[in-house]
Amino acid sequence: MTDPHEVAEAWVNRYADRVFRLAYALVGERTRAEDAAQDSLYHIARWCLYHPEFQPTDQWVHQVTRNAVRDMQRRLPPPSVPLEAYHAVDRPQEDWPERLDVAQALGRLPASDREVLVLFYYLDLTTRDMARTLNISETAVRIRLSRARRKFRVVFERNGQGKEQEP
Repeated sequence: MTDPHEVAEAWVNRYADRVFRLAYALVGERTRAEDAAQDSLYHIARWCLYHPEFQPTDQWVHQVTRNAVRDMQRRLPPPSVPLEAYHAVDRPQEDWPERLDVAQALGRLPASDREVLVLFYYLDLTTRDMARTLNISETAVRIRLSRARRKFRVVFERNGQGKEQEP
């Protein structure tokens, strides 16, 4: 018989990176994302300890993470992050300004729009998986994704990004 602690640890190790990436994409700030990810992983481990026969799915883990982010945002005031915090000091990259522009545009979207874009583009979920995670129909996912793409494009282009500047 397998030790429940080992099973829980295996699930936490399997999902730790994915949980943090989702939390970071939803929150947009490293410290809060770490807190939300820690809460999520705690709930995952605890559930696995008390239900050793349970097999977590990606959708379940995403839902636990979304709930942890939502709970944390209700408890805490909105963060104030200076623009300098977005710059990578330790390893400059040629594409960093473009990635910064995308991150800023995502940060200006409502949470529900940011969420569907992150689930689709960053976590590579299918619309079926997104529907399960968000507890909505696939049609609703496609509609939300389409609207979120449109809003992102407007925000991105409004900031002079995503198109060539004229001299």
